[in-house]
Amino acid sequence: MYLTGSYDRNLDAKGRLSLPPAFRKQLDDQVRVLPAPEKEVDALYVFTEDTFKAWLASVFEAKGGYDPTNPQHRMVKEALNGAATTLEIDSAARISLPEADRAKAHLDREVRIVGNDDHLEVWDRATHEARKSAMTDVLADFFGN
Repeated sequence: MYLTGSYDRNLDAKGRLSLPPAFRKQLDDQVRVLPAPEKEVDALYVFTEDTFKAWLASVFEAKGGYDPTNPQHRMVKEALNGAATTLEIDSAARISLPEADRAKAHLDREVRIVGNDDHLEVWDRATHEARKSAMTDVLADFFGN
């Protein structure tokens, strides 16, 4: 699975998000949703079960692998697993984003779904527009323009 592209959507009154067909085709019947753990990222991450497990493992790979005897590792794993909600994709290709998660990511009505390799990110549309401006500078620096 390799998710790319950006799609603008509106949450309905119940907080349901309609998944674009390009993404829906690559997802299972359930997804794992959690608020992005990084302080500077106001978004929700959406994973399949397999990509969530791989992502969680990669978090610890940067620290030499998960060490169950390390209290910090256990707490981080508990926090990330505890923050992840399993959601069913309904017959209309929608997921009901939990209210608490929407609040943490500052999602109201207008959102943008962004494919980011192994997961989707759900952003407030205006926040993501501002982020795109910063990305232009980062890309220019990265490629030496």
